[in-house]
Amino acid sequence: MTKGEKSSKAFSFSVTAASLIIINATLLGIVAKWFIGIMPTLPGSSGNDPALLLGLSTVGLVLGLIVLFGAIMLRLNPAHNRAWGAVVLVFSIPSVIMGGGLIIGFILGIAGGALALSIKHVEKTKYKFRENKILPIE
Repeated sequence: MTKGEKSSKAFSFSVTAASLIIINATLLGIVAKWFIGIMPTLPGSSGNDPALLLGLSTVGLVLGLIVLFGAIMLRLNPAHNRAWGAVVLVFSIPSVIMGGGLIIGFILGIAGGALALSIKHVEKTKYKFRENKILPIE
């Protein structure tokens, strides 16, 4: 797989993961606000607390937006792909507490972040021209 293919796949996986995480958080918030009765009871509790579920929804939205920002920066600033890949990876992992983007978003976020971390950039050498000779700039 070439560097360009890896970069495109990392971006695609990361944007898809962010979209799924945001969708999952939005659905959790809608259920917590208006349809609390259809939500299964959380283990170890006698009922669902809407405030807790809304809090989880808010955390999920923030995590999804951060993953989306990292994915966009992967495309706009490919020179720093390792930093943005780490952002995608680190903020995809805690999204699992609110459903992880229907679990598929969690998996795609890890895959996209790992792909971005695996891209190696070759340093380009700058050259100067002097008397028909090409010399590297030091």
